[in-house]
Amino acid sequence: MLIFWRILGVASVGIGVLNAFIPLLPTTVFLLIGAWALGKGAPDWRAKLVAHPRFGRALRDWDDGRRVSRRGKYLAATGMLISWCIIVLSRGFDPVSIGVGILLAAIAIWLWTRPEPRPEE
Repeated sequence: MLIFWRILGVASVGIGVLNAFIPLLPTTVFLLIGAWALGKGAPDWRAKLVAHPRFGRALRDWDDGRRVSRRGKYLAATGMLISWCIIVLSRGFDPVSIGVGILLAAIAIWLWTRPEPRPEE
């Protein structure tokens, strides 16, 4: 089972890092999945990921009370809005696009209810 968690963790981190260079695709979600899976299969790898200078802060904030930065909230909400606009432009207002819009709005509302990080000490 260890190998499964390691494969899931490495694949998720790989997708997350790749998404850092592709606009409109989520980075942090895949890094969170990767950190969670690596915590089960390779805790030392997870520790390196959480200590990473670029990606570690968001992971540490999530571990510290499910906190999300205001910038992260804005970027996520903007990405969801742009994605929904693309769906509407390509499909029109049909039940699928309306359903996706409702789902994305619910996710955005949930995200904005997350506390913000504590100041770095």
